[in-house]
Amino acid sequence: MSIWVDANGWPIPPIVLLGCLVAEILYFRGWRVLVKAEQAKRTARTMTHSGFTGSGTGEYQWNSWFWRGTYFFGAIFAFLLASSVPVDILSSRFLWVHMIQHLLILIVMAPLLVASAPLLPLWLGLPRRARRVVRASAMLKAGSALNRMGHWLRQPAVSCGLLVVGMWAWHWPALYDLALTNAAIHDWCEHATFLAVSVLFWTQVIPSPPLHPRLGYLGRVGLVGIAIAQNVVLAAIIGFAQIPLYAPYAHLALGPGGLSALQDQQLGAGIMWTFGDVPFVITFVVLMLGWLASHSDDTSIAIESHHNTKR
Repeated sequence: MSIWVDANGWPIPPIVLLGCLVAEILYFRGWRVLVKAEQAKRTARTMTHSGFTGSGTGEYQWNSWFWRGTYFFGAIFAFLLASSVPVDILSSRFLWVHMIQHLLILIVMAPLLVASAPLLPLWLGLPRRARRVVRASAMLKAGSALNRMGHWLRQPAVSCGLLVVGMWAWHWPALYDLALTNAAIHDWCEHATFLAVSVLFWTQVIPSPPLHPRLGYLGRVGLVGIAIAQNVVLAAIIGFAQIPLYAPYAHLALGPGGLSALQDQQLGAGIMWTFGDVPFVITFVVLMLGWLASHSDDTSIAIESHHNTKR
């Protein structure tokens, strides 16, 4: 059987393609409205500052809606790649490919999705009748309960804790083996958990209007530091294990590609340890630079205020 397509000739499951298509249509319907509003504001600001004589520079900040649309495309692409038939088939043969599949969801798709700020575009992309139904539902007791649950889940300690629990629980051999031997659990439980807990975590780090991080720079640095530490410890436990931990891979004395089950496991742990930390380390550095810049600005303001007072 070819690794490029499934039994029905699809390189990506049709339900995944359909879900991504619907999400893209809704997102970019709303995105177009937001981009037009942003461009109008930029034009008005430029005309005001230049006395109606200048023109915009055409530059876009990382958090402009122009770039947010690009992030959404990137998130969808990462999800399609992780869900593709070749990756799915190879992940059942190689643990290291399975690890890459997980990382595509956890540290590529999730932060890009958060950076794309999907809530507003998706809301504006819905038909008006659908929005009225959602508003009416939000007025019910069930809507209030969901709001309270969302508020609780968005607490920094809860979001960070759920990321750690989700990562460690699904790498526990019993659950990992269960996911490998049951496609429904693998796709709709394991991967859905990874996406949910990772998105919750990244909303504490990356502004995603109307959601904003609840901590300052140093608080977010602490959260990212915890994420790095738990990832390193988990990868070390898997990588330094003296026996294969996961039964579906352990029965292979010499797997495809000439790797033993233990070597395959060590390679997967190495990928998790190195590439799995790259987005966290980049974020850590960016947050530290942001904190230093804000601290420098506060110091400059204080010095200038002191000089003005003396005068």
